[in-house]
Amino acid sequence: MYNIDLIETKILPHAIDLFSFCCSVYYKIEDHASYYRSTFTFPISKDCHLILRPTVATLTQADLPSSADCRVWFPATPDDRGLVVELERLNVPCTRGFVHFATTSNSSERTGGRHKLCGKLEELPNWERSIYFRETAKTAPVMHLHGSPTFTVSYRLVDHCYNITFTTAEGNFDLQPTGDLLCTFRIHLPYGNRVSLKLQVGDMNARDKAETVPDFQDLKNGVDPCLGLQLQLHDGDVRWSHCSKPGDSERLIDIVSKANQVTLQVTRDGTINDEALRLRISYRAEPIIGIVGSCGFGWVVLGQFCVTVMDQIKSSWEQAENECMRLGGHLVSVRSERDQKILDNLLTNSVGYRDHNAYWIGASDGAHEGDFRWSDGLPFSFSSTFQ
Repeated sequence: MYNIDLIETKILPHAIDLFSFCCSVYYKIEDHASYYRSTFTFPISKDCHLILRPTVATLTQADLPSSADCRVWFPATPDDRGLVVELERLNVPCTRGFVHFATTSNSSERTGGRHKLCGKLEELPNWERSIYFRETAKTAPVMHLHGSPTFTVSYRLVDHCYNITFTTAEGNFDLQPTGDLLCTFRIHLPYGNRVSLKLQVGDMNARDKAETVPDFQDLKNGVDPCLGLQLQLHDGDVRWSHCSKPGDSERLIDIVSKANQVTLQVTRDGTINDEALRLRISYRAEPIIGIVGSCGFGWVVLGQFCVTVMDQIKSSWEQAENECMRLGGHLVSVRSERDQKILDNLLTNSVGYRDHNAYWIGASDGAHEGDFRWSDGLPFSFSSTFQ
C-alpha cells in the first residue's frame, strides 16, 4: 500500500468538446523519486438533460442550451410535497414541436394526463396551463421540450394537501398542522347528490365546551388576517370564511351544499406557536331522490332505467357497448328533450368532464349506413346535439 501525493490536476487544451472531457492528474508515490501522470477521458452526454435545484423559479427557452430535444427534471423532495407548474408562454407549431409534462418512475417516462402541448398559449384552455404533480419523491416530474419551442414556465413546491379531490360517497380526515400550510380539499360527488359536511375546528386544549353552529352563514368572520387556522368554503356562489385562533373553543358546523360539490381551503399561519389547532372533516352523500330515484351511488334515474357516465378510459363504440352489456345494460338511449337535459346535467357535473370530451350513446348505423337504431332496441324518434 502506498501513500500518494497529488501534485497537480490539469485540464488539457483539447479537454472540452461536444462529446468528451479530458484531464491529466500528476502525482508522486511516497518514498519514490519518480513523478507520474494519468490521463482520464469522460464521455459527455449528447442529450440535453437538466436537473433544477431551486424550489421556486421561472424558466424560459433562453435558460437552456441550443438543442432540438431537451428534458428538464423539476426538484423533488423526500417529504411528499407536490409541485405546481404554470405555463405562462408558449409558441411552437404542432408540426414542429411540443412541450410535454410527465412523471418518471424506474427510469421510464409516463404521461399523467393530457399534458403534451403545442401551438400558442392563447389557444389552450386555462386548465391545461397549470399542471399539478401530487408528489415528487417517488415519481420525478419532467418536462420534455421538442422542436425548440418558445416558452416560459414558473414552478413551485407545494404542501402535500395542496389539491385533494374526494369522490367517494363518504369520507373523513383530520388535519393538525404545525407550520405554514395551504391545503385545498374538493368534495365532488356525482350529479344528483348534495354534500352533507361536518366540520369541527378550534383549539382542542381550550376549556370551553365545543359549540354547535347550525347556520354556517353566521360565521363570516374571516375578513381580517387570520393568526391561526383559517377555513374558506366555496359552495356555488356562496363563500364562507372562519378563523380559529389559539385558545378558541372548538366549533361544530353542519353544512349541506347547494349542488354536488364544495371546495374547502385551509391555511395556517406558521408564525403562531401553537400546535393544538385542529380541523376534523367528515362528509357523506345526500341523494336527491327526484334525480337518483332508487339508483345506486353515481347513477341517476332515466325513465325506468339507471344511467351513469363512464369516462375513465377512451374506447370505441363497440368496446363501450360491450362494457355496458357486461354490467347488464346498454349504451343510453335518448328519447326526449327531458332525457337530453338529464344527460347534459349528468355529464357537465361529472368529475372528469372537459369541454373537449366526447361520449358514446346507444345510437348506431352499423347495420345499415344512415339508418340509426338504439342498441337496446327502443324506437329511434328523437335527435339533438349535445352542447
